[in-house]
Amino acid sequence: MFLHVSSVYDAMRRQILFFFKVLWRRKKAFVGFMILLIVYMIPAVLAVAGLIPKLPPAKSGWENIYAPPSLNDFPWYIFGTDFTGRPLLLCLVWGTPSALAIAFLAGLFTIGIGLIIGLSSGYIGGLWDSIASVIIDVALCVPSIFLALILAAVLPTDLKRNPLIIAAILSITAWAWLARSVRSQVLSLKKKEVILVAKAMGFSTWKIIFDDTMRFLMPFIFMSLIMSTVSAISGYFGIAFLGLFPVDVTNWSVQLNQAMSYLGALGLIRGGKAQLGFWLPTIMMILIQVALVNLSEIVEELFNPVLRVRLIGEIERRR
Repeated sequence: MFLHVSSVYDAMRRQILFFFKVLWRRKKAFVGFMILLIVYMIPAVLAVAGLIPKLPPAKSGWENIYAPPSLNDFPWYIFGTDFTGRPLLLCLVWGTPSALAIAFLAGLFTIGIGLIIGLSSGYIGGLWDSIASVIIDVALCVPSIFLALILAAVLPTDLKRNPLIIAAILSITAWAWLARSVRSQVLSLKKKEVILVAKAMGFSTWKIIFDDTMRFLMPFIFMSLIMSTVSAISGYFGIAFLGLFPVDVTNWSVQLNQAMSYLGALGLIRGGKAQLGFWLPTIMMILIQVALVNLSEIVEELFNPVLRVRLIGEIERRR
């Protein structure tokens, strides 16, 4: 038992070390990872763990709305206040956990549905492939963002507060392009010798699909997960900006919407009290997407066996 636990620990340690070595070689990916870690993941963990102060009550009065930066109660007022008189930085930090959770869940839904339909239809073929192809074609013809807008407009408010429901709305037809791509790759992969040997040895269909076949698709799957998450972030904040989700001061798009309403059409050019209320949420929304795209550079090296062996050899020679 002790030897088994020790071997598992050593394997995990080697994988983690290999990840950071690959990360260090790709500077853009390293910068993206550090942005995600410092700006988003650590604040989200601290907020969930209750180590971040709760939002104070809203403050009325003209002087409290978009008040200038202050060192009072450092560091929460260093970017001033928002449209409710609360500290802007604290609102944005409290919005990070829900933003990350919804985006990642939407990415998982997209990948999960796309993989199940694409893998099974490509490998099984026959009647199921014909039915799945029709379903995929119909889903591809329905613009995902418009369907998400309709659902966000008609669903009850209580449901739209549930992160699982929001993630499902964002991924309602986003899985179709992945299913089509996976199906095409499986049609080619199932003719490989390793798959034919697995069939001849009597392995079950589901083992061949989700073990032998899917391992060839791992780089593509993780790349698709990252890009689906990026797309979900854009969709989530876009719908929230239009006011179709419940108003929440911790939502970055709600902050952006209110700041734009306060500034007016020419406020960004002429300047105004709500400048930070506009630019800070905007930077937060852009930065997380840039960080994820940069991080995707190392996916191929992490999951492609040929590149892994080559990279390990290069690392060993440099020692």
